[in-house]
Amino acid sequence: MKKLSIFLVGGLMSLPMAQQASAITIQLDYSYDANHFFDSAAKKSVLSAAAHYFETRLNDQLGAIQSLGSNQFTAQFSNPATGATNSISNFNVAANTLKVFAGGRDLSGSTVGQGGPGGYDISGQSSFFKEAISRGQGDGTVSAVSGAGAKDFAPWGGSITFATNTNWYFDDNVSTVESFSGNDFYSVALHELGHLLGFGTADSWDNLVSGTDFVGPESSSVYGDPNSNPVPLSADKSHWLNGTQSLVDAVTQQEAAMDPSLTTGTRKYFTDLDLAALKDIGWEVSAVPVPAAIYLFATALMGFGLMRRKTV
Repeated sequence: MKKLSIFLVGGLMSLPMAQQASAITIQLDYSYDANHFFDSAAKKSVLSAAAHYFETRLNDQLGAIQSLGSNQFTAQFSNPATGATNSISNFNVAANTLKVFAGGRDLSGSTVGQGGPGGYDISGQSSFFKEAISRGQGDGTVSAVSGAGAKDFAPWGGSITFATNTNWYFDDNVSTVESFSGNDFYSVALHELGHLLGFGTADSWDNLVSGTDFVGPESSSVYGDPNSNPVPLSADKSHWLNGTQSLVDAVTQQEAAMDPSLTTGTRKYFTDLDLAALKDIGWEVSAVPVPAAIYLFATALMGFGLMRRKTV
């Protein structure tokens, strides 16, 4: 019997004119939303729209995690309502599925969201270790997704939480952008899901951080020149430097989604640079979901990426 404990350190929409099947399903779970942040279908709809964005862009084939007999997987995650660590034993996740626990609580200062991948405790046969931890990514070994040699990422999911003590804007139609006040929930949801997907939190991210720069070749190429233009990072090394600019699907320039701040009354979409970072840490990222899309300009410690608001 082997036992291993790992806790991982710890956002343009397109409307395809034809339905596109998703390679990855993001399963949103509100069972830990004890503070009733998601108290309406409208709020849940905006989070679902953010999750669906990633479902249309990620093409990985993730293996199932199935606890059975002596092979046991215990999911560990930050409770979105309290911040305390929760565990679920005998945990299962279907193939090509990420499970995301969502909720809200008071967050300190100007922080409006937190998110990150879950950790785990696992016991059983060595084959179960490889299958459950790698989920078939890379060469299917634990080292492919964990540790100093990691070049891929394969979470079971994780948790995200949103500030209950802020002024949110919940758009009833994220395919259009109207004038609004407050913090755009859709923008923050994309950002926190980005952290859950490994931006600033995966070992494969850490392995591409050099000093205060991110040296992933895909990101460097989008930013400028892969040989001479690494992407500058914020002080926490889990966000782009504040104010970093990028194009959205090679069309419109905006502040990158994965820098650490959001100006009130504005929306930020996931940019080409943000998507390039997901490629660098191991995700298979598709091009704009076409044919014929309409572009709307639109492992030790547990940690989370934070998005803070800035006022104007």
